[in-house]
Amino acid sequence: LSPSAPQLLKIPLNSASPKTGAASRSPQQAKPSFTQRLSAAMGSAFSKKKQEKSPRQGQEKGNRRLSVTGEKQQFPSGENSEGSVSDKGQTSFLRYSSLSNAGYEPDGHKKTNQDAFVSIPEFGDSAISLFGVFDGHGACGHLVSAYVRREWPKAMDKEICKSETQNPTDRADSLLKNIKESFTKVNNALEKEKTIDSTLSGTTAVATVIVGKPGSRRIFCANAGDSRAILAYKDGGSLKVRELSEDQKPDREDERQRIIQCGGRVEPLLDENGEPIGPHRVWLPNMMLPGLAMARSIGDDIAASVGVHAVPEIKVFDLKEGDQFMVIASDGVWEFLSNEDVVDIVVQCDGDGDRAAKEICARSYREWKAEEEVVDDITAVVVYFTQF
Repeated sequence: LSPSAPQLLKIPLNSASPKTGAASRSPQQAKPSFTQRLSAAMGSAFSKKKQEKSPRQGQEKGNRRLSVTGEKQQFPSGENSEGSVSDKGQTSFLRYSSLSNAGYEPDGHKKTNQDAFVSIPEFGDSAISLFGVFDGHGACGHLVSAYVRREWPKAMDKEICKSETQNPTDRADSLLKNIKESFTKVNNALEKEKTIDSTLSGTTAVATVIVGKPGSRRIFCANAGDSRAILAYKDGGSLKVRELSEDQKPDREDERQRIIQCGGRVEPLLDENGEPIGPHRVWLPNMMLPGLAMARSIGDDIAASVGVHAVPEIKVFDLKEGDQFMVIASDGVWEFLSNEDVVDIVVQCDGDGDRAAKEICARSYREWKAEEEVVDDITAVVVYFTQF
């Protein structure tokens, strides 16, 4: 890849902030916008307009997610859409509602939704369910997320899932191995897929496998990237939230060390004054590419050359009486809403899953419109547990 290769910054952001009172400043006093600072640092390497804003309470401007990706092109939309995609269903022990909405761009072009989700309430057995969210990024991000949506369930072994359901083991080694290999298998197949250019495109993947009979059900949550899954549960008289996944950022010490050992750099982009713009990102040793602001993903072949990989972190949780619901969402939700915000929204919907998914997406959309000139794609999967 030559240094002159076309570049584009895709900017859905990870933590955002309220608008500044720019209208009260004179043109001479106005601080250069976020877009202008990026332009000065990267030339014409991006297209979306994002203005710099003051940090919101409890959030840091430095957490903004910026991904340097390939030149923007027109590609077939695959399984993604320019509107909304929804799904709902139930089994003997859960019910769910899923919703994914395309974002908004102010340039007049319809935005292709780069998010995708999986909701399979009965995966070869009534006691096995799969749910997942995939947030694509880059010029071919919508194709990558659609590919993972199709191929990940195929990579999961139904017989292993059934075996863990019928004869649960403390370590669940076979199922853990299968989940881990399902991510890497899909990633390796994607790299060989000639119809999708994953050089500078990829997707997050947060996926849950729910297995077990009543009294022994467990959630296996696998994560690569910065989409997120949470669980709301009763503790005494209050409702609390537990993260089922952990966002993987390049400056997390274990992730940073791996990338550095693989020859990459982990540092933020600097503007013309030497001030950092956005979060720490992953770079090649001698080039300003790829600029990925997550340490794991599926795809992203250039980033993979310096330690970004698709191996998921997997956490296991016993489903217990008192566990109320699970929410899996792309960072179009977590951009402006905290875990507690999302739980409060679901609670206010009084068990109506369709309404809960719609309210999460609607609230996220309103926050984006209030804070930014663009709106990221927004996806939420809400799963209520009715039996344990």
